Amino acid sequence: MQDSRINYVVVGSFVAAVLAIFIVVVSMLAGRSGATDPYYTVYDNVSGLKFGTQVLYEGYQIGQVESIEPVFQGQNVSFRINMTVSEGWKIPEDSVARASVGGLLSALTIDIDGGQSKTALKPGAMIKGASASNFFAALSDIGSQFGEISASSIKPLLANLDAYIRDLDKMTMENVPDILKNLNKISSDLSRDVPKITASLSRASQAVETGVLKPENIERIDTIIANLDTTTNNMAGLTADLGKTRELLMASMQSINRVVESNAGNVDESVRNLRYTLDAISRSINDITMNTEMTTRNMAEFSRAIRENPGLLISGAPQSDQSKTDQAKSAGK
Repeated sequence: MQDSRINYVVVGSFVAAVLAIFIVVVSMLAGRSGATDPYYTVYDNVSGLKFGTQVLYEGYQIGQVESIEPVFQGQNVSFRINMTVSEGWKIPEDSVARASVGGLLSALTIDIDGGQSKTALKPGAMIKGASASNFFAALSDIGSQFGEISASSIKPLLANLDAYIRDLDKMTMENVPDILKNLNKISSDLSRDVPKITASLSRASQAVETGVLKPENIERIDTIIANLDTTTNNMAGLTADLGKTRELLMASMQSINRVVESNAGNVDESVRNLRYTLDAISRSINDITMNTEMTTRNMAEFSRAIRENPGLLISGAPQSDQSKTDQAKSAGK
């Protein structure tokens, strides 16, 4: 009887130890092996995310997803992902919680990219989120687009290329005999004319050697080259002189600019005086014009009277008709 109790105690202890080890292993696998701090992030798309999804910090597991809650804002909906991470873990406030997949067959995780800020988020704060894109959906869209491009563009292009190749092959087969005949003719002409061409080249080479490259011509060529060298040096000196002239012109322009700036007040005063003078002339222009017109008329009358009676220049001014009438009346009395 005592042995049976001992056996029961041993078996019970073994089962309790196994259960404890199992609970510890499950807790470690779930990422909840101790006290945790709550955080959350917001995604527009939570495909692949669920309770227990691992939360990583720069690839190191620090927690898991606890729950996902939809958040409605008018017609739009977003999702709040509640997470727990190891207690006391410092997360910079500019960190980004990015949903990512480590490999083609790997499970989706939330990987927190640590920021550079020296201020850490407080437990319960929001971590800026970046939801994952659906790789296979994007791949499917690319495949469908490629299929449309293939049907609408690539196939007609290949058909056109095939038609062009057939036409080119047909043209080639039709024109090959003529091409071969022309090549044969060109070859025979070359074989007949090559000796003449060679002889002409030989004569030209001899003419150059005996004519152009004579000793006196070589001396002249050397002189021309020396003159070109001297001209080049002179051009270099002229370029330097032009540079100095440019500097002098710039200095002169600066001096003129300084003079203009220093006399800006005088120039403005002169412009104001000129404007005043023009205003005065414009106000008196009618009187001036009238006086000029009267002077012109008097000069015309004076010229007419001189032409009619040049003696007036000696006897004096002519009498008017009224004066002549008064004199006649006086004589009658």
